[in-house]
Amino acid sequence: MRLRPGNSRNRSLIAIMLTFMLVLAACSGGNGNGNAGNAPADSANTPSTNEKSDTGTNKGANAGTNAGTNEETQTPAPSDDKEPVTLKLLTWFVGPNQKLFDKFHEMYPWITIEANTKIDGGIINNVIAGEEADLVFLDNGLSQWMAGDLLEDLTPYIENDVRIQNADKIDGLLESFQTGGKQYTVPYSDIPMWIVINKDLMNKYGLTMPGNDWTYDDMLEMAKKATDPAANDWGMIGMDIADIMAMANGNAGNWRLMSNDNTQSVADTPGVLEDLKWQQDLVHKWHVKPSKEEAEKLGFAGDPGAEFLKGNFLFMLGADWYLEGLNKDAKFEWDVLPMPKGKVQQATIHQAGAISIPKASKHKEEAFLYISFLFDIAAQKAMIENGSGAFVKSPELEKYYEEVPMWKGKNVEAIKMAGNMCCFSSDPNMVDLPEYMNTVVAAISKAMNDGSNLNAIIPAVEAYNKKALETRKNLGW
Repeated sequence: MRLRPGNSRNRSLIAIMLTFMLVLAACSGGNGNGNAGNAPADSANTPSTNEKSDTGTNKGANAGTNAGTNEETQTPAPSDDKEPVTLKLLTWFVGPNQKLFDKFHEMYPWITIEANTKIDGGIINNVIAGEEADLVFLDNGLSQWMAGDLLEDLTPYIENDVRIQNADKIDGLLESFQTGGKQYTVPYSDIPMWIVINKDLMNKYGLTMPGNDWTYDDMLEMAKKATDPAANDWGMIGMDIADIMAMANGNAGNWRLMSNDNTQSVADTPGVLEDLKWQQDLVHKWHVKPSKEEAEKLGFAGDPGAEFLKGNFLFMLGADWYLEGLNKDAKFEWDVLPMPKGKVQQATIHQAGAISIPKASKHKEEAFLYISFLFDIAAQKAMIENGSGAFVKSPELEKYYEEVPMWKGKNVEAIKMAGNMCCFSSDPNMVDLPEYMNTVVAAISKAMNDGSNLNAIIPAVEAYNKKALETRKNLGW
């Protein structure tokens, strides 16, 4: 029997069923009593304590770890006749998510996640073409999905999910993913950005490791001292950080130089133009990073991570996807720093991936069970093991950062700080994202590369803002 969220009669029936099953388990001396919330990640998912219901509402949540709490939960023993379910996931990559898929399958052995990475230029195209999907990793924002009414509203599921409700979530997490007062998507990962520093190059130029409260001025001065084009040593590689700096300086409310409510671009405002000029000056005034022409002449690849591994750069903007290369291939000592302090706050960007359930899914309850699972302590630990952040707060998770092998000997406090800093990417509720990237962001990139007057981006910003208002009105946002 499949039960939909938000139905009081169904919730009552669920409660009766659970009570009956728990009584049976108690009478038979069964395995229904588990302390999953306090169990270590490698032992929290044994079938005897954590086999769950396949219903994605409060029934499924009660059967899981109450992330962020020490509350014990009682779970009924699974039925022997559960029908196997395969969830079809559309995504452009799997990577570290496989660890989460495997952990989910351990916890719910009758459910398997099958990833399809054969994407037709955009995941939405696969769905429009009628390809079977139970979960989707969103790309290009939500506005196209909403125009086609393609996604399930997760609001009633979340409201009835004990695990998500009990989780001590990072401030603003779910709100950053809401659109028009509804929740069509939630994060499947949290990837806060931080700075990687080459300590060998730092020592070569007589520099010392700054404190975690360092500033953008501190960063620039260090980069200047570590730059020697004759030796092919540079202060930075990549480091397109004007978006983050604008949030730290209080000039932008969101990533991509957007307003506080994410409805309009503020890239044409005086404060943001000043932040953009600071980034432009890194190449064209201070020369702490090579120009596009210099990079081509020196044979630099397009990937900053690959170039940083050559050992010629002091700083690089870091994220979890660089960690494998750094741990395996770096021939120098490296460490991490939080993003610097701005005039108002110390900010970063959490590039939190978005996951949704298509309306056409045939397994919505099981699909939501995976979404609920992402808020489980076990899932959050797997994210930390992958080098990502935890979007659920608990002393157990805070301590776990120090136990993960990849952070041994590193500035772990910087990683913890990044996980608690503002701000989460609000791409899902930003309209016309592809158009914004192809117009405003493209205009900014051109000015950065050629050192031209940044006022040239203003017409593109104004055009986007006008179109965005129209789109939001049409979508009822």
